[in-house]
Amino acid sequence: MYIIFIITLECKMIKKFYFGAILVTLFSCSSNEDNTISTSGDYKSVDYVTITNENKGGGSQFGYFITSFNEENAIFCFCEDYCSREIINVFVLEYNENSYYFRYKIDPSDEFVVVGTQDWCTRFN
Repeated sequence: MYIIFIITLECKMIKKFYFGAILVTLFSCSSNEDNTISTSGDYKSVDYVTITNENKGGGSQFGYFITSFNEENAIFCFCEDYCSREIINVFVLEYNENSYYFRYKIDPSDEFVVVGTQDWCTRFN
């Protein structure tokens, strides 16, 4: 990514910086960095991934299980009583231990769906 600052002699220093910041924003919005998430890294097949995001008064839990996996064998992070839980059965499930991402396919012919877990408590096996 290149950062371009256009400087004119009649502008004051603050205007130069402000104009440069606008260009940085435009360049960063136009970059397509998400494509590298689904293709890079070492994804390994797993039986399940559970993610938990607890907050005051409740939270959310999601369990991604390969079709043959039994929910009773999964480990979830702690969550308060008012925590919702959703189970998603998938055909293929892969986790990347070197990042905060996992990916899955619901049907064999589907494209991978990539999920980030940066702000979630994550368990997998």
